[in-house]
Amino acid sequence: MRTKIDQNAVDCLVRHCRMYLYGARGSPEILVNEVASDFYTFALLHLTATMFITTDHKGGPEGVFHRLLDPAGLSAWVSPVDRILASPLGKTTLKQFIRSKRNKLATHGALAWRDQPAEVQSVTFDQSALEQFRELMEQLDEAVGKLLRKLED
Repeated sequence: MRTKIDQNAVDCLVRHCRMYLYGARGSPEILVNEVASDFYTFALLHLTATMFITTDHKGGPEGVFHRLLDPAGLSAWVSPVDRILASPLGKTTLKQFIRSKRNKLATHGALAWRDQPAEVQSVTFDQSALEQFRELMEQLDEAVGKLLRKLED
């Protein structure tokens, strides 16, 4: 069943896309300021997870975009993002990599490198996986930009 999406919800999703795209561009300061680099990394981990990965306590759809767009029959708008997040990254996927980084380095537990699964840690030391990560993040940036344009139409 298709329902109409509330304009306030659309405005919230637009704002999330704009924040993501702003953060994805980074800042020259991240090259010389470790704290700025960490801030941008943690902010993007949280935002990406909130937008597309985390579930609510009821076990519903992943990410606020699915929670708001699926009931309106617009889940296809998020499909390109889902495909990118499901892409292989070393011995894991981009989604699992982001989820683990967010959970283990920015949100839950000891916030320690050692708490990440081995397949997530191994990406850091694999030049091929790091190149995959860069390419996938560029694809994700493009997909979020396209999603923003759909929401603004």
